Amino acid sequence: MILQALNEHYQKLMDDPESGVALPGYSPAKITHAVVLNSEGELIDILPLSVQQGKKSIPQIMMVPEQVKRTSGVSANILCDNVSYFLGIERNKNGETEVATEKFADFRRKNEIFLNGIPGQGVQGILKFLQCWVPNLSHPIISRNLDAILNGNNIVFKIDGTPGYVHEDANVKGKWDKTVDDTDKTISQCLIMGEKLPIARIHPAIKGVVGAQTSGASIVSFNADAFASYGKSQSFNAPVSNKAAFAYGTALNYLIASDTNRVRLADTTMVFWADKKGGKAEETVLAWCLDPVIDETGKENGKRRIDPGAARQAKAVLERVKSGLPVGDAGFDPEARCYLLGLAPNAARLSVRFWQVSSFGDVLEKIALHYTDMDITGIERLGGTVSPWRTLKALAVQEDTKNIPPLLGGQLLKAILSGQMYPQSVYNAAIIRCRTGGEHGGVNTIRTAVIKAFLLRKYRIQKQPEREALITMSLNENNTNNAYLLGRLFSLLEKVQKDALGNNINATIRDRYFGAASATPGSVFPLLLRLSRHHISKSDYGNLSERKIQEVMNGLDAFPAHLNMEEQGLFILGYYHQNQANYTKSEKDK
Repeated sequence: MILQALNEHYQKLMDDPESGVALPGYSPAKITHAVVLNSEGELIDILPLSVQQGKKSIPQIMMVPEQVKRTSGVSANILCDNVSYFLGIERNKNGETEVATEKFADFRRKNEIFLNGIPGQGVQGILKFLQCWVPNLSHPIISRNLDAILNGNNIVFKIDGTPGYVHEDANVKGKWDKTVDDTDKTISQCLIMGEKLPIARIHPAIKGVVGAQTSGASIVSFNADAFASYGKSQSFNAPVSNKAAFAYGTALNYLIASDTNRVRLADTTMVFWADKKGGKAEETVLAWCLDPVIDETGKENGKRRIDPGAARQAKAVLERVKSGLPVGDAGFDPEARCYLLGLAPNAARLSVRFWQVSSFGDVLEKIALHYTDMDITGIERLGGTVSPWRTLKALAVQEDTKNIPPLLGGQLLKAILSGQMYPQSVYNAAIIRCRTGGEHGGVNTIRTAVIKAFLLRKYRIQKQPEREALITMSLNENNTNNAYLLGRLFSLLEKVQKDALGNNINATIRDRYFGAASATPGSVFPLLLRLSRHHISKSDYGNLSERKIQEVMNGLDAFPAHLNMEEQGLFILGYYHQNQANYTKSEKDK
């Protein structure tokens, strides 16, 4: 189903002249230099092709003869390759420059075979170059450009005085198209297209998945006898035609490279697309909703860019859906079928974290429900919409995304998109981070929002409307849950300490007792209440604080010896809500 959907998407991309998607037999490559030859095949210059954008040098993207999938060994490409193959020069592991005789020999052999018989002065010039060139670090043109070409990407051929590049020549392209069609063929029924076609021995490399090999990883791969069956080796075990393999690989690489068809969360790279002509608007909305920008100028982690106008529109659509208004009224197609694919690295292969097919309206409703569940007092100061990426960052040890557990990103995205329960591990992480002190620990808005969302969804799915109704955005004085009241009480006791002693306290009761109070209140609260009498007597607002403390105490049954994980979440929620109420009321009094 996944490969079939990607194959169909490739056909739609082919029909869109603005997509720039590669034709069968070709692949996009990053080109930083062109080797300029004269008609006699002599090297006369090395031309830089990168474009300067700010402080960055951006390579040109060119469609070149499809490049081989290199995992190990030596295997050259046709008319486009890196410097080690193209000129036989490379930098070893020690950073020393040396000749790569074997790689250049393979490049020479393959290109001589391919170019033989193609008419044209440019082709003849390249053949002469290949025959005569000996990898030479001391060549004046090479030595002058050595650092640039070693640090660059791919190189192509250009003939002096001739427009364009040799791989773009009509005769060259004609020969390449015929070569692709004339390769050795194993005919079988394609599992994707249903026709008897030449079968792909090796499937295309998928590039850009976070954590995977930079050279690309496989989504379909067989490389050991243990995977073979019925005497079939490699990808003949899963017969997919060359045509279909190229199509799905090209479509998937296109989606991963797109700013509006991909989001990354921890170790999961998710791509999504709409199955309709002109579905880019729906895709952009999904991209923003799953990874919202803060200031319409860029992404929270500084990598993605979405058009500011599209970002504003996406935000407006999300707010409409959160308010219960139909998405169709905003000019989008709620019935447009959307595909969502989550991928994660697994050595040289890719694992499918999740696969979902839904309507655009349904996906947007699920995302809106997630943000509604996350709504809590104070979140407006963070932009109002906290992305999944920011959420997991807040739950990571030391708030370092490298510390996010590997499976968590995919599990969270799956829960958001399906409307199912959030992972228990997300909830547990929020509890632990709230109970942990230090610079990167403690109760904050995002962690508390996660706790609120988890409990809300749990009660909703378990059909406990009475308990669901008690989980609110702000302080709920009608919530008589013991754990929630204990959290409120702790906040009031902390406030009375600050009122009495000011902010110049080495260690507040939160610093010393929060973790114990939220887990074993019976051992902590009697001590805190005795301390509060001293603080109340010193506070300017002692009588008011005492009255509020008593009001909460009146609702308590007892100080339990232990609180389970659900109760600890309610404790933190009560604490946060009361803190926000304390702050709000103090502002009004000023």
